[in-house]
Amino acid sequence: MRSKCLISIIAIVIVLTGCTRPEEAPVLKRVTNVEVTKVTGKEALLNADAIFFNPNRVSMKLRKVEVDVELEGKKIGQIEHSMKTKIPANAEFTVPLDATFNMKEVGLLKSVLSMLGGKKMKVHYRGFIKVTVHGLPIKVPVDYEDEVRL
Repeated sequence: MRSKCLISIIAIVIVLTGCTRPEEAPVLKRVTNVEVTKVTGKEALLNADAIFFNPNRVSMKLRKVEVDVELEGKKIGQIEHSMKTKIPANAEFTVPLDATFNMKEVGLLKSVLSMLGGKKMKVHYRGFIKVTVHGLPIKVPVDYEDEVRL
């Protein structure tokens, strides 16, 4: 009876020490491929790729993306994705940031002129991604701003 209890305690200690949090959270390196890909009526589709780096020796799973998109200081949309994507250890990984926005919110004339003229505009991504390591959730902040030619 006593040996069963001792084995159970050792097993619990091994499991708990194996489920440690990662040394560092993934890091947002850059946002690339920002472009308006589709304009229909009053809506436009803004696509981008967020490049993160996982500096840890353990792989993770990307579970959720919640990012607000601002154009010239105005919130134009929100990106919400739930997924189960594997993130490799010590490697970069890409998270798609696709948002549909109403051009009326930004100003229809300003939007059309900037898209036709290729004007540079400030795009700000703010929110978080949620990853899990051995089942433990970690929120990774996203706060990235860039001037892009739409």
